[in-house]
Formats: sequence, C-alpha cells, structure tokens
Amino acid sequence: RDVAPSRGLGDVYKRQVAGKVSGIANIAITSYSSAATVFAGQNLGARNYRRLCRGAWQIPLCSGIVTLAGGLLVTAFCHPLLMLFSRDPAVLAFAQRYTYLVLPFTWAYAVFNGIMCFINGIGEIRYPTIVNILLLWVVRIPAAYLIMYAGYGEYAMVSVSASFITGMIAMLFYFCLLYTSPSPRD
Repeated sequence: RDVAPSRGLGDVYKRQVAGKVSGIANIAITSYSSAATVFAGQNLGARNYRRLCRGAWQIPLCSGIVTLAGGLLVTAFCHPLLMLFSRDPAVLAFAQRYTYLVLPFTWAYAVFNGIMCFINGIGEIRYPTIVNILLLWVVRIPAAYLIMYAGYGEYAMVSVSASFITGMIAMLFYFCLLYTSPSPRD
C-alpha cells in the first residue's frame, strides 16, 4: 500500500490488518465504478446523451457520499474493528494510524475512480491512463520518500491520501473540460 520499506513480517502483517478495514470502502468504490463504466457505454451507444450527462455527475457523487459516510463511520469505530483481526498493540497502533490517515480521504478516490471509469466507458482511455501513471510516479512515491526523508517514515501512508486527492482533482479537471467543450458526437 505505501512505499515504506518493510522491516520484516511484522510490517507486512500490520499492513494486512489495516488493509482489511480500509478494504471495506473498496466494496462501494468497485460497485459504483463498475456501474459507471457500463452505464456510460450503454447510454453512449443508445445515444441517450441527456441521461449520460446526468449520470456522469450522479454516479461519482453518490460513490463519494457513500464512501465518505462509510469511511467516517469505520474510522470512528476502527479500534474495535481492528481488534477483530489482531490484539497485538504494535499492529493495532499501525493499523489505527493508517485508518486515520487514509480512510477519511477514500471518498476522493471514490470520486476519482468513478469519473475515471465513466470516462473509460465512453471510450476515452488515454487521459485516465496517464493520470494513473503520474499519480504513482509523480505523487505517491515522491511524497512517501519526502515524508520518510523528513524522518516521519511511519506516516508515509499520507502519500496514498495525497494521490487520492490529486487524482480526483485531475479527473474533475478533465471531466469539466470534456463536458463544457463542444462534442463532435452531437
């Protein structure tokens, strides 16, 4: 999940426990994103542009709202949830920190992924692919290394949240350009 160097199996286990709780948000994100791809492709093919434009905003918005509500709820009760998977204090401390720093920002990933899948559904694949590559190599990895270089390696997972927010902004920018420019399909 983050680029912090592993210090052994203990670190791997800590990340796995944190991933179990944060993975709850991925259920909603995956569901809405899959729906966005199919919805966009079907409505584009049916030339139902009014419904296509309405769904273009509704699907990512609903995904973000559901993920934000779920993320805040799970974050509020993360300690008892994490204790279902481990009772080790070191594991719980890491997993709780991860949950506090990443899960509240997962809504941005939900919006980002919803827009990206919608755009993929209408056949525009170049920009989302470039954004995904840049998020990894220009945002997430450099941010994690800067955080580690500053001496806060245990907080390197903040780079994940930074990439979520940056990805959402990049896709919103493209999305606004896509739907405000004249379309050759009209």
